[in-house]
Amino acid sequence: MGKVKIEDIKEFKIERKIFDERTLMAIYKLLSKGIIKTVESVAKEGKESVVLSAKDKNENWLALKVYRYEYCDFKSMWKYLVGDPRFFNVKKNRRAVVLNWAKREFKNLQIAFEAKVSCPKPIALNENVLVLEFIGENGNLAPRLIDVKLSLEDATYVYSLLLEELEKIISAGLIHSDISAYNILIFGKPYLIDFSQAVPHSHPLAKEFLLRDIKNINLYFKKIGVKVEDEQKIFERFSALMKK
Repeated sequence: MGKVKIEDIKEFKIERKIFDERTLMAIYKLLSKGIIKTVESVAKEGKESVVLSAKDKNENWLALKVYRYEYCDFKSMWKYLVGDPRFFNVKKNRRAVVLNWAKREFKNLQIAFEAKVSCPKPIALNENVLVLEFIGENGNLAPRLIDVKLSLEDATYVYSLLLEELEKIISAGLIHSDISAYNILIFGKPYLIDFSQAVPHSHPLAKEFLLRDIKNINLYFKKIGVKVEDEQKIFERFSALMKK
C-alpha cells in the first residue's frame, strides 16, 4: 500500500473504514498544532486500534495509535477502568470509556518512560489518538517477539532483560497486566508496548494481573528452551515491591 498523506486521509477513511469524523478532527488538530506533519501509512491494523506511521516537521518518524470507537471491547475496558482510582468517575458509555482508555495508556506510558522502562516515549494525546515514539525504522514497525527467531543465548538474555523491565514497572507503581510475546517489540533490545491495561497497585486485581504477566513470560521462554526462574519466587520478589 502506498503512502497516505494527511490530505488523503478522508478518502482513506471511506475506503478502509478506519476513521470516523471525530478521529479525523483529532488528527487534523495534531496537524494544526505542528505535532505531526504527515501521516504516511498504516503500520499495524487491529480490531480495536490502528497504528499509523507519521512524520514530524523534522522528518522524524512517529507512531499514531488510534483507538476505534466502533470496535473497542467496551466491557473489557470497563473492567480495568472501574478498579483504577485515577478514573473512578468515568461515564459508562462507549465514547467516554474509549477516551479515558486512551488517556490511561498515555498516562501509564508517561509513568513507565519516566521510570526508564524500555517503552515508546509518549509525545502527545488528542481525544482517541496517541502520538508515540516510533519503534522501528523507515516507517516499518519493529517485529514482535513472537515473530522473531532468537538463538538460545539471545533468548536467555532477552528473558533476563524483560524481568528487569517488569521490576522497573512495578517499582514505578504499575502492573502492566498484558505482557506477552505479542506486546513486546525487538529493536536492538526488547520494548514493552500496549500499556492501556496497566493498573496501579491499588487495583483489586493487581496481584492477579502480576502473576499472569509472570506466567506469560515464563511460559513463552520455557517453550523456546530458556531455563526460567520459578514463577512463585519471581511473584514473591515483585510483590514485595508493590506499594501498600
